[in-house]
Amino acid sequence: MDRNPLRQTLLLAALFLPLLLAAAPDVPGPAGLSKAPEATEAPKAPEAPEATEAPKAPEATEAPEAPGAYNSSGGPDSINTPDRPQPAIRAAQLTGKELDSIMQAGRSFEVRVPDRCYAILDVNMPRSLVGGERRLFRVSSHPGLDSLFTEAEMRQIRAEIDARCDSLGKDSLLTSELFWAMRPYLDRLHYEDPHYRILIPTIADPEVYTRRDLRRFERTLPTPGFSLLQINDTLVVDRSLDPAFRRGDQVTAINGVPAAEYLKYGYDDRYTYPITLMGRCFYSQVVDRFRIELRRDGRPMVIETPGMPNARTLFLLTRAEELDRNIRTWPEAGCGYIAIPEFFPNNNRLIRILHRTLRDFRRQGLTDVILDLRRNTGGNGHNFDRLLSIFIDKPVVEYCTGQWVKASRRSMPYYDFLTEEMLGQTVPLPEGEFVRSFPTIPAMHVDGLRFYVLVGRDTGSIAASFVNMLQYHGAALLAGEPLRHNALKYGEVVDGGLLLPTNLYQGAVSMVRIDERTRAVDGVVQPDIPIPCIAAEYLSGRDGQLDRLLAIIRERNGR
Repeated sequence: MDRNPLRQTLLLAALFLPLLLAAAPDVPGPAGLSKAPEATEAPKAPEAPEATEAPKAPEATEAPEAPGAYNSSGGPDSINTPDRPQPAIRAAQLTGKELDSIMQAGRSFEVRVPDRCYAILDVNMPRSLVGGERRLFRVSSHPGLDSLFTEAEMRQIRAEIDARCDSLGKDSLLTSELFWAMRPYLDRLHYEDPHYRILIPTIADPEVYTRRDLRRFERTLPTPGFSLLQINDTLVVDRSLDPAFRRGDQVTAINGVPAAEYLKYGYDDRYTYPITLMGRCFYSQVVDRFRIELRRDGRPMVIETPGMPNARTLFLLTRAEELDRNIRTWPEAGCGYIAIPEFFPNNNRLIRILHRTLRDFRRQGLTDVILDLRRNTGGNGHNFDRLLSIFIDKPVVEYCTGQWVKASRRSMPYYDFLTEEMLGQTVPLPEGEFVRSFPTIPAMHVDGLRFYVLVGRDTGSIAASFVNMLQYHGAALLAGEPLRHNALKYGEVVDGGLLLPTNLYQGAVSMVRIDERTRAVDGVVQPDIPIPCIAAEYLSGRDGQLDRLLAIIRERNGR
């Protein structure tokens, strides 16, 4: 067993992070509509910290700069404000001695988490290092986040963080508490760029486990065998592999923790998993049994279950959402339905299925088609010219008016034109580095059908660009909920790494700002047919938004 604490903890963080990412729709996959080079090897996560009184630690900083693993694209709809330089320590600027000092301080904050089925670590951050007059961490590779706030706004944010820390009444904060205390800042960053999220990776105890142990944990860590729909303060079972649970069950508590408590530490994603919510709440997912309190048809129930192996559960729940498993028709309404849950590094199969299915719908005499992208958080823009040609009957698709990149050590490996003199500046991409417009492929177009696209707050990254282009070019009507603020504005994301010396992890940091052609209002793509998500409609086990869109189509068709 490797007993080097720094090396081992780095390894453990890196191995457990994929489990976290798989469980949460936090990080979009690669996306296209960009000519940036492919991402190189992902950076290894820095070590997690420890807890006792420590040498004075610097504020939380960015992890060492390195090329990341993700490369996705969204698209901007507003111009970035000028940068306001703010002095801060970044790990990339530290000497080996200084970085080692931070690591030692971090290890001194480390604590063991009790009552978990595996031995894992948390971090107890001294209250004196949270909020107050200290500067919050920078996101120096991002083209908009470091220039987002005035000094007055930062003072207000620090005051709000201070008030939250005071309300806890503690001398030090565990990772979940630190996330909650810093939400006034973190939520504002997420509002500016929906890609940007803080994750909480599970760190195993390096004194107990080997690399082989960790691989086994990734596969076998139990989880409740269902996914969830999150509607305000209500959690509804969405899909279940475990026959003990039904679609429409309202989950009110897991292992004695109320649903509202889990929601305090998470983002407001429409679709999520129990393991995601529990992991953010003091690592509550690392248990070997679950006591789930729920309401079914208005009646309270308690179901105890050992759960199911995490890796297989997530695989099967995701597989149930695949394109070719979600094609159906309503002949009496003259309507067909296709769900597109994600885009892929190779979209050829998706394009073939779409093209074949739409022509088949037309042969059946259907007149309307619903494309469902509510679950689609993004992916890859591979062959988007062919994909959009199916729907847009124009010789050329106008995509954006320009793109800009934040010149940093992290972005320089991707863009050869960046120089040392540009560091810290947001500069325009040369014409050859991005896609401004592209010709369609007439042979791919399927005419004679009216398209409706179901969208929501989880429709993000390249999926947001896809639905936006359909709306902007008049190829489809959007129905459902508005997209997130600035769903189109930023992209080309990289792994952000740990914020030293904390255990908060930057899941995705955008490098590029994109001025996408859009009908968005104040940065928000609005549906042409608003259909809100109402919890009561889902507690019956039905899909309320889909049902209401079908009713609208039937009425428009006089059926």
